Amino acid sequence: MIKLMSAMRTLAIGDIHGCLVPLEVLWRKVSPQPEDRIIFMGDYIDRGPDSKGVIDFLIHLQQRGYDLAFLSGNHEEKFFLSEMDLTDRAHWLDAWGGGETLESYGPGGFDDVPESHWEFLRKNRPYVETDTHIFVHANLEADLPLDQQLPFTLIHKKFGHPRPHMSGKVMVCGHTAQKSHVPLDLGHAICIDTDPGRGGWLTCLHVESGCYWQANVEKSVRTGMLGSSSPGPGVS
Repeated sequence: MIKLMSAMRTLAIGDIHGCLVPLEVLWRKVSPQPEDRIIFMGDYIDRGPDSKGVIDFLIHLQQRGYDLAFLSGNHEEKFFLSEMDLTDRAHWLDAWGGGETLESYGPGGFDDVPESHWEFLRKNRPYVETDTHIFVHANLEADLPLDQQLPFTLIHKKFGHPRPHMSGKVMVCGHTAQKSHVPLDLGHAICIDTDPGRGGWLTCLHVESGCYWQANVEKSVRTGMLGSSSPGPGVS
């Protein structure tokens, strides 16, 4: 009997925000394979208790040879700005959950952030484009091609009511936390930030099928389909 290889999956993982536990649980549940394409939507740090652990985990995945793409989020941008400017740092610590990030690195604050972490974050990408989808942290301007999009739009603009992009491709993004803790699917645009850093769930979307998995800090896992407002019951 000839055993056929499984078809490649495109997997998009939403904003992690320092929540290592649901990331580890979700990774085990989804069980990505070498032929899968995995796209992380940015905002790896802040709010949650272990931003350092999250970056360590992602770097380890790179070293294992998975097909990965990492988008840059507004929290990564703020991290860089805060390292250089005290005014930005005060705002980041007070309003962005930056205190939790520095605590995860140790008593030395920015001095304890290893160069490998800065290097990892510097290499994050503004977007990923496939034949059918555009993956971006925050949003797109509908009437501009990708190479003309402003950085503010790509990493800061809220989801709101986006119009279909001129390319005809579906936009997949994070950034705008869904208080329902369920991905928002408009057909031409999908937001998968389900707020793990503030009591929600971390989402992994199987792009081709519309199926998604979610995990939370309590190690519960649940599944759902885009377009359904009620994911399946959580299991340990």
